[in-house]
Amino acid sequence: MGKMIKWGNKVVGFVRQYPEVLSIPIALIVWKFSVYVLRFFDPTSGVYDAGIFQIPIFAVIQFFLYVSIAWLTLKIIFGTLRRYLQFDFKGEFAKLEKWQKMKLAYGVFFGLVFLLAYLAQTLITR
Repeated sequence: MGKMIKWGNKVVGFVRQYPEVLSIPIALIVWKFSVYVLRFFDPTSGVYDAGIFQIPIFAVIQFFLYVSIAWLTLKIIFGTLRRYLQFDFKGEFAKLEKWQKMKLAYGVFFGLVFLLAYLAQTLITR
């Protein structure tokens, strides 16, 4: 029982540190119960296959692969730019005004979301 409490405290601490992961179990629960809701409104509706989870997983794998290739390409071809991004960008970012930081942060975030959605879409159409 004591191990379960310690494990639970670790999970709660992890979720507090990374609250964005809370959407994953919520999405899984919604996916699981969506079948019952769909069948309530339409008894002839089909069921989702568990293989549907392969699409976002492969999109994330593809994303990490592309990021690795991009960093490797920067190292081989554009070494100076890579060193700037690794070592000097943090200091330069701190000097930006608030609106510039927000614009850059939102641009990077929504760019990543769009890229993952596009990668998942390319996996579906193949």
